[in-house]
Amino acid sequence: MTSTDQVQSSVEDQVRQLGDARALVLADPIYWTQVLHGILPIVSGPVVELRRWGADFLAETFSTPVVDANEKQNLAVTCLDTMVRLMDEKEAGILKSVLQCSASVYPLIFRYICNNRDDQATWDKMDAIKSKILSLWDSGPVGVRLGCIKFVQRVILVQSRGVTDPRLADRSEISLAMVPTNHPVLSLPALDAEAQGLLDRLLSILHEDPCDPTLVTATLNNLSAIVKTRAPLAHKILSAVMSFNPLAIVAKANTVGNRLMMQCMEKTVRILLLNIARANQNGPYTAKISQHIQRLSQAKTEVLEELSRKRPAPPQETEAIKRMKVENQVVQQGQVQTAITPTPTPPPAPALPQQQAITGPMSLAQLYTLSTDVAMTSFDGQQLPIDLVLQIIIGSIYSMSQHNLDAAISAVRNRYAALMAYAPPVPVTSTPVPPVQGGQVASLGAEETQKEPLDGAEVPKEEKEEEVEEEEEERELLQLGKFSLPPPFPLSPQETHEIGLEAIERMFAVVDQFDKTSLISRKSKLGANRLAASNWDREGWITVLTRLATRGMGSMPEGPTAVEKVENGSEASLPLMIAPSALSTAIREKLYNFVIADFRGRMDVAVSWLNEEWYNDQVMAKTQANREPQYRKWMMKVMDGIFPFLESKDRLFMRLLSEIPEVTVELMQKVKMLCLDPDRAMLGIQMLHYLAMLRPPVRNICMDVLEDLYQNHHEVRGQAQKLLQKWRPEALAAIDSGEQDKDKNSVNGNGIGVIVQRNGTPVN
Repeated sequence: MTSTDQVQSSVEDQVRQLGDARALVLADPIYWTQVLHGILPIVSGPVVELRRWGADFLAETFSTPVVDANEKQNLAVTCLDTMVRLMDEKEAGILKSVLQCSASVYPLIFRYICNNRDDQATWDKMDAIKSKILSLWDSGPVGVRLGCIKFVQRVILVQSRGVTDPRLADRSEISLAMVPTNHPVLSLPALDAEAQGLLDRLLSILHEDPCDPTLVTATLNNLSAIVKTRAPLAHKILSAVMSFNPLAIVAKANTVGNRLMMQCMEKTVRILLLNIARANQNGPYTAKISQHIQRLSQAKTEVLEELSRKRPAPPQETEAIKRMKVENQVVQQGQVQTAITPTPTPPPAPALPQQQAITGPMSLAQLYTLSTDVAMTSFDGQQLPIDLVLQIIIGSIYSMSQHNLDAAISAVRNRYAALMAYAPPVPVTSTPVPPVQGGQVASLGAEETQKEPLDGAEVPKEEKEEEVEEEEEERELLQLGKFSLPPPFPLSPQETHEIGLEAIERMFAVVDQFDKTSLISRKSKLGANRLAASNWDREGWITVLTRLATRGMGSMPEGPTAVEKVENGSEASLPLMIAPSALSTAIREKLYNFVIADFRGRMDVAVSWLNEEWYNDQVMAKTQANREPQYRKWMMKVMDGIFPFLESKDRLFMRLLSEIPEVTVELMQKVKMLCLDPDRAMLGIQMLHYLAMLRPPVRNICMDVLEDLYQNHHEVRGQAQKLLQKWRPEALAAIDSGEQDKDKNSVNGNGIGVIVQRNGTPVN
């Protein structure tokens, strides 16, 4: 065994022996003083594990009520040197325990100094600890700063005057009233001024920008004791609390975390003010507190309604898309500017001479084009949007003079007359005119010139009918051919994904436009016979979105097989789990955010979506054994997003638990944690009662949770006992009999056989 292993084994043995000593003092507090004196040299040594254990034990020593107050005071004086050394630690866990211990020790040292006027050294040590704690208040981690706030609260309570009436004063209370006026170590004006300064610094946390919700909540929780026991400071504290706006954090950034912090801070402020008002119902601040609580509740309701009406922010565009849009806008603005700016009309081309022979057909573009510029004649006007073409035409008409317009019309007329005069005759059996291609129009020279009757001879009736039939055939031949749109340009997978996301965004925008209707007030009440989306209302669009997420996009296997190494080093080829497509996952994320943004008003959306997920998992499990299930994953994610925002009045949430297709053990564990929250314990118990009564398949899971609560958590034992007595009385009887047997064994035992060895002398 190496030296490092030996040292590690020695440290583990020492920690185990210290744990045995702690178990001894917890069983019999009479040994507490002896054990504490014996471990002080050990816990201040170089081993960090021992220092961590010692800091925790010191904090437990001065916070436990089993040790006498006078004995604690003597122990506090003994432990000051160890606490001064532990204050130089860098580990946050050790510092938090030392801060907790310092908050408990400070009143004891203060009372000791009041009674021992000449012990300047002890007060200097306590003052050094106080200075280090105040320096950590601004620079330490969040957990350390929370401990500093608790210590500052104790300092303010100790260094301020309590109840002035001696008939109402608590003799065990430690305050500035204990200090004699001529004390050589403690100065009354200096201590009072320091307490006022620390209170101002503590209240400034409520108005910091940006504020830290964790520090704000800790500050509010520590102000309650100061208001109740220090009446002269109540006005300043209440003014600061009432001027604090816990709803402002959402105005900066509307995120799930900020909304949760807003509700926590608002709830803490409301509880603080209610406790202050209940403690003195006839006090001068009761009416003002009641009005402020009403205003705060109304403001919170308005903020939540406003957040539920707001649509989620559109996804941020990439730099390439932004650059492309800016360039297109610049080009279009340049084209519009060019179209609006009047340009001189080119002089009309001279009319075609009569002797010029026209040997071939002429298109409409050649007939009406007067410009001789090659660039203009080769430009395809079909590339321009129709709106831009109309702007160019209107601008040109307004800027053209009447003389230039007449000259252009005359030139085109002469060119058309020359074309018709020199066009060769076309026989009756002419070929059809080809369809439009490349922006060119069919030739005009292909028309057959009508034959004039010779010398006024009469045309027979049969010839007239033949001529009419020929004219009709020519009209049919001159019509445009069959036109078909060109095929779309191929898109890359990334472009396809972005276009799909834009379509989904528009669908969610349509859903936001509909009014919220409850499940009871809907018209479609046909049950299983109704169509999933008979109308294009809010329910229909939600059905389309949920089925697009679950069925419409399919699944994408990441690869045909996966290679996994087994224990003997060989490789085994295993099929990979088929994961959902990226677009399907994106739709699910948007549905999740849509539900969480206002889960009280969109609970029907969550029910519809989760039912579709469960049904699709059941169907696909029959055809794709290696498909990744989605119901449990997204159901737990939805519950994780909803549970932190639940309040005791949210009994409608029980309907969500009753309508989802499957209730899992993991979900019941979340309900169990809800039962352990003092503010929401009744809601959790009602959920278990509701599910056990109206959903028999999950009754056993509910009873397992209630049995665990009854056995391990005494604060909810009464509520759990009523439900267990109804549905699982045998478990209740077994637990009670087991506890009775345990009590008999503890009474009939031979006593504690633990011996602590201190200074080589065994102590029984």
